[in-house]
Amino acid sequence: MKKTTWVQAVIPLLISLAVFGITLTMLRWGFGMAALISLGCYVGLGFLLAPVFRIGGVHIGHIKNSGEILALLEEGEKDLASIKTIMAASNDQAIKIKARGVCLEGGRIIEYIKKNPAKAVMARRFFHYYLGKAEEILKKYHDLISAGIETARLKALKEKTLSALESISKGMVLQFSKLISSEVIDIEADIKLLESTVRMEDS
Repeated sequence: MKKTTWVQAVIPLLISLAVFGITLTMLRWGFGMAALISLGCYVGLGFLLAPVFRIGGVHIGHIKNSGEILALLEEGEKDLASIKTIMAASNDQAIKIKARGVCLEGGRIIEYIKKNPAKAVMARRFFHYYLGKAEEILKKYHDLISAGIETARLKALKEKTLSALESISKGMVLQFSKLISSEVIDIEADIKLLESTVRMEDS
C-alpha cells in the first residue's frame, strides 16, 4: 500500500513540474497558462494512478470502505490459513473435525463476501471475533499439546476447546444466515408474486 501511495503522490508531482517548466521556458507560455496546464496534468495523473481496489476480478473502488473490506478479507484468509495449518499438524481427530467445521463455515462466508463485498461491514464480528478467536484458541491448545505434557487439566481443556470450536461454528452459521437474509426475502417475494400471477391467470 505504501508503494502505491508514493507512486500516486510523487510521480504526478514530478511530471506536472516538468510540464510547467517546459510550457513556461521552452514554449514561452504565460505563467498562468503554464500553471493551469501543469495542475491539470497533476490531477489527471493522480486519478489514473489511484489504487484500484479489486476482489478477485471485481472492481470495488466504488463501494464505501473498500479499503476496510480488503483488509477484512486479508485478515480472514490469513486466520483461515493458520487454522488449516494447525488442523493438518494435529494428531487429535476430534480437534480436526471441529477445526474442519470452522474452516468450512469460515470459508463459505469469505467466498460469499468476495462475491458480495458491500456486505463485508455486516460481517465484522465474523472477521474480528469468530475467525480470529478460533485461530487463537487452536494455536494455544496445539502449542500446549505439542509440549507432550499429559495432565488431567489438559484433558479438561480439550473438552472446553471442542465446545468453543462448536460454538464458533454455530456463530458463523448464524452470521451467514444474517448475511443472506435479504436475498432470501427477495426470493420469497418473487415466489409469492409468481403464485399470485398464476392464480390470476387461472381465474
